[in-house]
Amino acid sequence: MANAATNNLAVSEDRVCICGWPTDTLVIDRHDGNFDAISSHNNENAATHTLLLFIPGNPGVIHWYTDLLVQIIKRVGRGFAARGVSYAGHGIGEDVVGTKDDHNQSFHRKNLENGNINARKEDQPKDMSIPWTMEGQVKHKIEWIDKVLADFASQSTSTPNLIFISHSIGAHFVQCVLLRRPDILAKTQHVVHLMPFFRFDPPPLEKLFMSSAAQSYKFTIPMMTNVVRVLSSTLPRNWIDAYLDKVVGIDCTKGRRI
Repeated sequence: MANAATNNLAVSEDRVCICGWPTDTLVIDRHDGNFDAISSHNNENAATHTLLLFIPGNPGVIHWYTDLLVQIIKRVGRGFAARGVSYAGHGIGEDVVGTKDDHNQSFHRKNLENGNINARKEDQPKDMSIPWTMEGQVKHKIEWIDKVLADFASQSTSTPNLIFISHSIGAHFVQCVLLRRPDILAKTQHVVHLMPFFRFDPPPLEKLFMSSAAQSYKFTIPMMTNVVRVLSSTLPRNWIDAYLDKVVGIDCTKGRRI
């Protein structure tokens, strides 16, 4: 995946296996400019005293927030690093998003060939509760956090203090994680919720529509995919760009391209 170094920061966008699902992740570390950015987090973990863990809001794509997290790490100074994660089943590319049973097998096959013991074998069924339920997404975030902390432990470095930053529904996932894992809570210094989602009981008509769409996902996902594909291929690009910018609120070019 993408790796970059800028202003003494190493930024790595990777795709790993979490709870059996291909998942996009983000790593931001400081470095002194004397080593390869790709391996920066292995070199610099010893100097990291505080780790920002970012849980995004819908649509659960961590790379929408890369620029934001880079700016935060630039401002807070040395000793801070950041990690971020997408939702299970949310992201860019057929390896991550799809409705066919084998849509992400190429990812798992490549990981198995590289010796990744966490990759799902072809004869192993997918746990659909991971991407499709709130409970599953919470389990997904817990396993990701455990992997992040294990990375520090494997290098014999002290576990950094944690600061959780969340956006929208990500606030709910963070609260669930901290309630279920007192050990993670004990390491947490601060929790920052950006525009937190707090309503689970919408008006009756909206509730009926959303619950019906969720229950009929095998119909809903292909239908919405086809609608978006038709609109994106027929409407002028500047119309779509203006809609995403002015209505949806995606004001950065990279975000609208995603």
